[in-house]
Amino acid sequence: MYRLLPYREEGNPPILRPTVDVRLEHGDTGDWTLRALIDTGAPVTVFDRGAADAVGVRLSYAGAESGVIRMLGGHWAVQFETVQLSLAVDTEYAWTARAAFVKSPELQMPFQGVLGTEGFLDKFAVTFNKYYDYFVLERPDDFHDRIGAPLADEPVTSPDPQWERPGN
Repeated sequence: MYRLLPYREEGNPPILRPTVDVRLEHGDTGDWTLRALIDTGAPVTVFDRGAADAVGVRLSYAGAESGVIRMLGGHWAVQFETVQLSLAVDTEYAWTARAAFVKSPELQMPFQGVLGTEGFLDKFAVTFNKYYDYFVLERPDDFHDRIGAPLADEPVTSPDPQWERPGN
């Protein structure tokens, strides 16, 4: 089972990007549907201050897990929370994630979230096809059964000699 999703126009001027509408839930405090960019270069999943406010994240409470991320040319204070996420178009794609919420309302981007390695890409296999402007989202086992099994039949047991460091 997989979902084929289109790249969509984002920003000004508009650029086709791999974005999805996701439903964000935080405990019993609320839920919010927002647009998020799928970003293979983002180490964590991040949501802006508006998303935090919309789902009732209490920022800077005693004992909150805080950190700093680099994004869009700046350093942003964040708070990590465990959230429930699902695709708005298909609730069969639902998962729990540790996500960062930017504390500052000054962060401006054309979408309210970034789905990164931790919290999204570690949950699903995503195949991008920019040539045709779509991407495929599927569960890792489904991808493995469809594509990866032949690769796993002959696992790499030693490094390729052309990639060894000189002098080894």
